[in-house]
Amino acid sequence: MKTVFLILSLSESGGAERAVCGISEGLAEIGEDVTVVSLSGDRSFFDFDGSVKLKLLDLPDLPRSASLKRLSAVIKRAFAIRKEIKKLDPDVVVGMSHVMSAYALFCTAFTKIKAVGTERSNPYLLSATKFMTYLRKLTSTLCDGYVFQTKRAQSFFSLSVQKRSAVIPNAVFNRDVYNTTIPDIREKVICASGRLVDIKGFDILIEAFSLISDKYPDYKLYIFGDGPEKESLMKLSKERNVSDRVIFKGTVKNVAEEISKCSVFVLSSRFEGMPNALIEAMACGLPCVSSRCDMGPEELIDDGVNGLLVKKEDPEALAEAIERLLNDGELSERLSKEAYKIRDTLSLSSVSKKWSDYLKSVADKK
Repeated sequence: MKTVFLILSLSESGGAERAVCGISEGLAEIGEDVTVVSLSGDRSFFDFDGSVKLKLLDLPDLPRSASLKRLSAVIKRAFAIRKEIKKLDPDVVVGMSHVMSAYALFCTAFTKIKAVGTERSNPYLLSATKFMTYLRKLTSTLCDGYVFQTKRAQSFFSLSVQKRSAVIPNAVFNRDVYNTTIPDIREKVICASGRLVDIKGFDILIEAFSLISDKYPDYKLYIFGDGPEKESLMKLSKERNVSDRVIFKGTVKNVAEEISKCSVFVLSSRFEGMPNALIEAMACGLPCVSSRCDMGPEELIDDGVNGLLVKKEDPEALAEAIERLLNDGELSERLSKEAYKIRDTLSLSSVSKKWSDYLKSVADKK
């Protein structure tokens, strides 16, 4: 079967980019013919296996403001993508966001090619214009299939969409995870990773760290990732007198190796789709603390069994949970060993098989 994945860009180190790299490689490994089409000509942040074909279209950016000029640019972009899809002649086109899902639908209209949409974020909290809200509803209704990361995201959509959709969680996409082992002695570091944006709640984490920093003067907080909130987060760490111990590590490709040595991993997000960062940390065998944000963490962590869950946007609760792990070595070790099992339950091979089976079922529909 021939599958094409549509994505806006591959240049960032975000969740959708990580997912399309992992899923496409997983499908290729089981014999599928896979092409990833990026609307941007920028080089991919992640290194794709040679079995996956890449097509970087290098299409012009859209004007930011809503206008006839923007509408014209969207139409030109859609026809350029459709032209490329017709050349590739796949069985299925998968849009790796609700916007890319709309393009996938347009590109396959009046052809034998099937369109599959995806929901990569939290549909309950997405802020959008009336037009984009309508487009999303129309796209989900007309696509031949839809893939969700969580059951809760699936439940947002109509019953007709739910009936022809599938819930497939993210896998342990980062292969470097499998080169890590649980260390005998951990570094005195609390860590977190993700794009430095408001929804990831790194401000909450810095607040929490500041609450316990005096008790644990030997510990540092490492934050992996970059983004527009970096300056404000650095300013906050100065205001809380922890700037010398909050280290912004930037975006690194060997993040699994870096975090595997740490004492605690923290996800302090305000909301999520399905957090790759948490999955990778658990698969590295890290004791993890996560906010009970919508959505994802509660489908990964069984509180007190393979990690700890706390109320979202609550620095005090987050600080208390981190401190619990720093003080209780037995609890940390138990959570670590249980979290480690996720590398099998969410292995790339098992998740890729679910994708393959579902896409084939959609492609075979008359």
